[in-house]
Amino acid sequence: MKLTSKILTAVAASVFAFGSHAQIIASNQNNQLDNVGNIQNNNQNIPRGNVLSIKMPQKGLGRKIVEDTTFTYYQQFLGPTLAGDGNQTYNVFQGAGAGAEQKSGRAPLQSFHAVNLRHQINSNWGAGVSLAVSNGYTKEVQNPNGDLNKPDNQFFNARAYVNAPAVTFSVGTLFTTISYEAPTSVISRQQDMTAGWVISESFSFKIPSARWNVGVMAQAYRMYYKDNVSKSQVVFPDGTVCDVQFCGRNVTNYQTMIVSGGPYVNYRFNDNWMVGSIVTVDWDQKGRQTDTLKFNNNLPHRGRATVSYFPSSLKNLASMGVFTQALLKFRPETTAVGAEFMLRF
Repeated sequence: MKLTSKILTAVAASVFAFGSHAQIIASNQNNQLDNVGNIQNNNQNIPRGNVLSIKMPQKGLGRKIVEDTTFTYYQQFLGPTLAGDGNQTYNVFQGAGAGAEQKSGRAPLQSFHAVNLRHQINSNWGAGVSLAVSNGYTKEVQNPNGDLNKPDNQFFNARAYVNAPAVTFSVGTLFTTISYEAPTSVISRQQDMTAGWVISESFSFKIPSARWNVGVMAQAYRMYYKDNVSKSQVVFPDGTVCDVQFCGRNVTNYQTMIVSGGPYVNYRFNDNWMVGSIVTVDWDQKGRQTDTLKFNNNLPHRGRATVSYFPSSLKNLASMGVFTQALLKFRPETTAVGAEFMLRF
């Protein structure tokens, strides 16, 4: 089984896996690259058979650094839904939260781009940085709840991450990625976000057949702000500001914690073809709930199914595929189709 298969499994599974509030769409969709190096690293431990060991000339430091460093570019096109305007898609990350999916989440057709520079430090540890951006192709979409989703380019927060050594148990293997998130996006700076961290876990069960890859993915994402609650005075259309004593203030509770996860199942037909699926649920904390035991249902429960092709004749094209993603409470107008590919250098 090729190394790229599990790498792309992790990427495809996590594209739709981890939810967020609309204000931090970028940071959450960026999670999809966190596990790439993690799976990449631990696949080095897959038995390859007996190999004859011979002495080879030592490589120079510069050459070794280059050979142990990879650059990955991932692109996902999120296309139309099964019902409704063909120039619109449904993106759960741009929705207003669980229970509001019928009135929000419609958005322009769009692409998500992510780049990842990763260095394999040794057989157990890896580290890297990632950055992502999204862009739309069709006109802005006004949702029934009043949300306006625009096709503007949106840069996500930059991340630096470390892939920890895999931990093997009798029933499977645990892969861990720890990331630091810098508040580089416009909206993060506007909200006075100071930093963030992400812990991504993937547990792959030991299955007798090498064609099956079954496991559970989970993630904890914590964001820090100067103040978890933003307050502003009420401003009327004529420009006058209402006295706080009489009107109070508009309060925005920033999303500070997201915990998400779910099971995944993948089946590899041969060296070139694979089908995959994942189901995701998540919870969050906002404002004064932070650091308490109170959580909210964040986004609707959702799933994703993917058909992936791994070309054996093209050196840098790691994979390409098509997918559909939908809410578990199925509706044609909230079920989108799309395509994706990954380049690896």
